[in-house]
Amino acid sequence: TSDHGDMLGERGMWFKMSFFEAACRVPLIVHAPARFGPRRVTGNVSLVDLLPTVLDLAGTGGAPSDGASLVPLMRGDCAGWPDTVLGEYLAEGAVAPIFMVRRGQYKYIACETDPPQLYDLSADARELTNLAGTPGHAEPEKALAKIVAARWDSAALSERVIASQKRRRLVFEALTTGARTPWDYRPPRDASRDYIRNNAGLYDTERRARIP
Repeated sequence: TSDHGDMLGERGMWFKMSFFEAACRVPLIVHAPARFGPRRVTGNVSLVDLLPTVLDLAGTGGAPSDGASLVPLMRGDCAGWPDTVLGEYLAEGAVAPIFMVRRGQYKYIACETDPPQLYDLSADARELTNLAGTPGHAEPEKALAKIVAARWDSAALSERVIASQKRRRLVFEALTTGARTPWDYRPPRDASRDYIRNNAGLYDTERRARIP
């Protein structure tokens, strides 16, 4: 499996900071031929399902988690699977929390600073047609928006993010006072200046883009 995808120029976007498929969809392959037959599972699953899956396979019992064991799906038993994935994005200077719910063929994206987005991925794999607000898709939009409203408080999350940023900026400024040695692996060149980093380009780029 993988951590996340990346936008590589699609829609003129780069990095991971969205819920379009290129940024958030990742591969998941299970190889255990002695235990599970070959099959493809088309239901929606999430990385948070991996912990309960590993615990299930190890026979150690459950643990507090938002996920569910994938072992039944590996065995071909999809009955009762919720087929729902939740996502939230609060990092990299996002101007407001971004939320995503994917259930079945539909994906719904909500952010208080943007219009809602609804995509039918079975008919529009490239997510080119936003169906939010269209009469023919009012029911799935209403159902997914209800999940977002029940799970997240965007204003409260924003306050917590800003408070956390202030604390971390204080620590960052303290740690960068005086002599500082980068933690990076040091090849025979100054690698600390070779790539995009929060203290060498990315922060200023985002500040110019988001702060008037």
